[in-house]
Amino acid sequence: MRFGRGRAVMTALAALALVGCTPAEPAPVPETSATAVAEVEPSPTSVPAPATKVFEPASTCTEMLGSVLEDEILAGGYTLFSSTSAGGSHYPIASTQSGDPYSCWYGVDGVDLSTFEIAAQRLGATERDGVAALLSSKGFTNTGEGDVATWVMEGDQGQKPAIVHVLRADSWLTAFSAYGGAKQVETLSRYLTTVADQLYR
Repeated sequence: MRFGRGRAVMTALAALALVGCTPAEPAPVPETSATAVAEVEPSPTSVPAPATKVFEPASTCTEMLGSVLEDEILAGGYTLFSSTSAGGSHYPIASTQSGDPYSCWYGVDGVDLSTFEIAAQRLGATERDGVAALLSSKGFTNTGEGDVATWVMEGDQGQKPAIVHVLRADSWLTAFSAYGGAKQVETLSRYLTTVADQLYR
């Protein structure tokens, strides 16, 4: 009996000892406030504005038209008749632009009204105003929007040429075709869009 009572006492003491060894519950970790997180977040990296493209005059017809448009023209049976840098199969042909343009004339030998010109040059602000006044006095229709002014003379199929001028703040682009008409104006306008893509870099 004594032995049994002693064992019970020892068991109780051991249980108490185990209770004393139970690890304490960890203290709660303080939550980081949303304000604190926002303060340590890095600021987004600013994206630099794209560089403004500027007009760069051409020194060859390929440079002005680009290889894709030039190949299209040559594949249509046209040849280079004349250029400012003395290229072409014919004697030099004066540009329809005044001033100092780079000019390229194309055509088909022996085919009337097949010739057309693409020309471009740099302009200053004062020069641009003078060209705009000249085109207005010559009866061109201004269809421009914003910083790009487009001056058009539709002409007709056989009597009057089709001419498209595009004026920007720093450039003057021209496409002239001896064969006129609305469809030709569309073609010349497309040419000048490509020329602008080539010369603004």
